Amino acid sequence: MGEWWTRIGTMSGVSRKGLRSLLLLVCWQLWLERNVRMFQRTERHARVLLSHIRDETRTWESAGAKHLATLFEGA
Repeated sequence: MGEWWTRIGTMSGVSRKGLRSLLLLVCWQLWLERNVRMFQRTERHARVLLSHIRDETRTWESAGAKHLATLFEGA
């Protein structure tokens, strides 16, 4: 993850803050899914998890993550 973080910092033509926010969001959601699988012994299908990550991305955008929102303009 550290290498990804560094590489994002050297990218041009994209929102570096947005990509870093997205990286943190995805890692956080994967960690939460891991906890559910470990402690509740249940799991979501990958498609459901991806849909949840998309929903959470929209929530972060609504909460003011403007750099994250720029990644998905026109999409």
